[in-house]
Amino acid sequence: MQKSYNLYYNLGYWFLLLIVLVFAGFYTSYFTVFFEPKAPILHIHFTLMVLWIAMLITQPFLIKYKKLALHRTMGKISYVLVPLVLISAFLMIRYSYYISVKDLQQKAAQGLNQFSHNQILQQAAINVAIAFFYFFLFALFYSLAVINKRKSALHSRYMVACSLTLLGPTVDRIVFFNVKLPAYITYELPTLIIIDILLVMLLLKDYRDKRSTKTLWICLVIYIIAEALYFTVPYTNGWQQFVTFVMMPEP
Repeated sequence: MQKSYNLYYNLGYWFLLLIVLVFAGFYTSYFTVFFEPKAPILHIHFTLMVLWIAMLITQPFLIKYKKLALHRTMGKISYVLVPLVLISAFLMIRYSYYISVKDLQQKAAQGLNQFSHNQILQQAAINVAIAFFYFFLFALFYSLAVINKRKSALHSRYMVACSLTLLGPTVDRIVFFNVKLPAYITYELPTLIIIDILLVMLLLKDYRDKRSTKTLWICLVIYIIAEALYFTVPYTNGWQQFVTFVMMPEP
């Protein structure tokens, strides 16, 4: 009988694809304008994310080649790196939020829109909703992976779910800069569909291999619930109030 391909044993090779996605996604908006003046938080966040992706790629190879002590050490380093990633991600969201507010205010002053102050804050809150979406999912799945660090099957699956949040900032940009979508389709939708399809494929593989599918079911349900919330909650007054509160004080 042919032995089933152990995907999680070879995750490092699959995670290498993230390098290609990062380069393709950020080529236009970051690499080609790298030497132009930018807010320091852009470089700080990008550097921390590169370190996280490097760790994400390295860890499965350490398992594959039986470097378990080094794997555990790097896992402990992530307890420092991930909070720094999340802090920088929040500061990036804050930076993007106030850039959006300023842009909408300038357009209102020029008569290009008829937004009131409250409508400007509402639209700016909507504009950063996708960043909050991936922020919360990244934090959640990383936490679940750490909680289950001694259960390798659960840990590896939660880390895959965590890694899928990286498709948002990369694939979204690839679609935005290279594909003309109809007005009724958001640029985030293709990425969300890809994530769901990948989770379903992983779930079916575990089912065929007679492995427990519970963890991947949890991941898929969390993503689907989060996606439903993403397409509804940002258009409510409660979301605007939440974002306005967490963005205080104004710079």
